Amino acid sequence: MTRLRAVLLLLGLGALGCGQVEVACDDPVACTCGPTRALPEGGCCPAWSVADGGVCRVRTWTYPAVSQVIGGPGARRVYASIDGRGRGLFVWDEATMPGADVVVVAEETDAGLSLRKPSAVLPGFAGMGVVIGGEAGDAVVSWRQSITGAEGDVYRSERAPDGTWTDPMSVADRVSSGEKAYEPRLATRSSGEILHVWNQWYDGSHYGVAVARRKGPGDAWEGPSAEDDVLSPPSFFSNAPQVTVNDRGDALVSWYQSAGSQLMAFMSERNSAEGTFSRPGVDDYLSAPGAPVDNDPICNPKPALAEDGRGVVVWTQETGQGGVAVYLASRDALGAWTRPADLADTFSRPEGKCRDARAAFDSLGYLYVTWSEDTGAGPVVHLAKRAPDGTWIHPGDQPLVLSTEGATQAITPVLAVGRDGGVIVAWSEEVGGHFRVAARRGSAAGFGLIEVLSPAGDHALSPQVAIGGPEDRAAVVWIHGEPTIGRVLFATLAP
Repeated sequence: MTRLRAVLLLLGLGALGCGQVEVACDDPVACTCGPTRALPEGGCCPAWSVADGGVCRVRTWTYPAVSQVIGGPGARRVYASIDGRGRGLFVWDEATMPGADVVVVAEETDAGLSLRKPSAVLPGFAGMGVVIGGEAGDAVVSWRQSITGAEGDVYRSERAPDGTWTDPMSVADRVSSGEKAYEPRLATRSSGEILHVWNQWYDGSHYGVAVARRKGPGDAWEGPSAEDDVLSPPSFFSNAPQVTVNDRGDALVSWYQSAGSQLMAFMSERNSAEGTFSRPGVDDYLSAPGAPVDNDPICNPKPALAEDGRGVVVWTQETGQGGVAVYLASRDALGAWTRPADLADTFSRPEGKCRDARAAFDSLGYLYVTWSEDTGAGPVVHLAKRAPDGTWIHPGDQPLVLSTEGATQAITPVLAVGRDGGVIVAWSEEVGGHFRVAARRGSAAGFGLIEVLSPAGDHALSPQVAIGGPEDRAAVVWIHGEPTIGRVLFATLAP
């Protein structure tokens, strides 16, 4: 048995399939793996392993103990990012006392893990915190800060490449316009550009999707120019905007919104780094008419982009027949979109209840879609995979099951992809009366065995996953303990 096949079997990947053979890394043009996986005699170690003296060594998780929880009790909505230097950033909301929630940021430094509360000097309470790490070691944290009797405003805290943070010091430092704003999200690309979207109130009757950008660390933020400078059409309220950008500067923003009666999925696109975002009309929605998009806050329309400009938006929507299915709109490399023809044109099987749909492209152009689906025996985590030529290896109606067989329920799947072709899917599943966080590592070649990341004995919920840095360091973070008093815990996967 070859070393390569032995490591593949250890990872649970089996043999590389036809059309998925990795190119030898002594070929400087066609090499498909980074230097840490390149074997001296040519060829690549499989994803999630490293070449160690000519032998493929499987990368292993650093599992946390319960005693390693960080922050105080009452944590919720934790998010994760890894900056360009491979250091983790975690942000969450923490209920310090009734009406005094704060945003907590944990960052890995040379001295260890450092905690800070950038929202603490502002009045009111903070929530909906998100974080993104930049390539230069910079970072941006954004959140909603609410004052008594108001929806609140969106704020940013920024870390310079030298590690210095600049926090907002007063209400005048808000970044949103209008009377109220919420639901911030962030995305970045290798050039250092960061995109920032949120919902903001305008014209006294609508919420709209606002977008701002910073070209690089230290540069001034651009836009929006006024409270009504939004991407979404003036129709009731936009909800839960999401944003993604690829390295050449293409970007997608997606959200859901009433088009006059039912909630529909919308998107705006930017087709180059210097392009402008499109502004859809009220009838320019992605979703099929006849039933609303599911308005669960986790499973809003999610965008994904490949490096060649191909993209997708994935969401869950009522089928009109009692089910909630996954739907997919897809853009080819030339910019042409294919949308669901009608409610029967589902991506997943039409029966059952689907939630938490997400999508991502890897560096080779493979598309991964995850979601949870309950057909009556409890939710199960599924994965679909599409090859770069458009062929579905695991189609939506015949997906790969990722979660543990026999688990009472498996929910809230999240996924991330690395530069070197590696993919991680993590989720929370109930086994033996407790929720635990589990994950599977994979690549274009297949997915490995289930790895349980959380310690036994307590609930582990709401995972988030991040991959980043020059060698695809990974982290999975979650809320550990009872929902109202849980704290933050995380596992890491070093090169």
